[in-house]
Amino acid sequence: MNGLRRVFGFFTILPLSQAGTLRETAEAAYLLPLVGAFLGALEGLAGWGSLRLFGQPVAAAVVLAAALLLTGLHHADGLADLGDALMVHGDAGRRIEVLKDRTMGIGAAGALILTCLITWAALLQLLGLAEGNRLAGQFTPAGWSGWHNEGAWIVAALAAVEIAARLSLFGVAWASRPSHEGSGKIFLETLRGWRNPAGILISLAGLTALALVLPISALVAAAGAAMVTGLVLAAVGRYRFGGAGGDILGAAVELGRMAAVLGLIAVFA
Repeated sequence: MNGLRRVFGFFTILPLSQAGTLRETAEAAYLLPLVGAFLGALEGLAGWGSLRLFGQPVAAAVVLAAALLLTGLHHADGLADLGDALMVHGDAGRRIEVLKDRTMGIGAAGALILTCLITWAALLQLLGLAEGNRLAGQFTPAGWSGWHNEGAWIVAALAAVEIAARLSLFGVAWASRPSHEGSGKIFLETLRGWRNPAGILISLAGLTALALVLPISALVAAAGAAMVTGLVLAAVGRYRFGGAGGDILGAAVELGRMAAVLGLIAVFA
């Protein structure tokens, strides 16, 4: 429980922090799928409520805003830094310098805008499918009305998306070595042992549980898209930086979320 409180405290804005060192937090990082499932459920509830009040475009924006704000823009900061560093000409050392620079350039703006735009559009399509009962119609507990089905699908779908997004992070950790000193190195070193496969297994267990609500094909597509995204990021990190750091791990969650939503909706397109 202390480990779970540490990862909630480090990776979210929720007031559940447990005192401990960064390494102790990293040692509990295999519990990140539980954080993702909880955040996804909150995002789903926010999206469902907004859908009933305002319609699909606003609801999709609310879901994305909740995903960013509940994590304190922690992962988005990594995506921004990665965007700037990828724009730099020079060797890996020069790119790592830019990666650690706190200023934001055009690469950061481009990475954030494009990722948020595609994620918002995908969420919009997902909410449209749910509202149109192409998704929700398959989940019909006795006595539940259509809007109950719709809400259950949205909550389950976003929980699956956030779990899958952490699979992207585990994919980077599995295929990467640290590129430089920093918090990312501590997480990568800690996840080199049993904790990375444990995190992947917890992710898969959570997604399997959601198969009670969501089609297994959609869950496989979401998980597969997120994991491939993580592995591609690991390859980019190795080629451009000589490995990965905290910024690439953070970017993996943001890009993994985008990929997971795209994978989910592709099954129903």
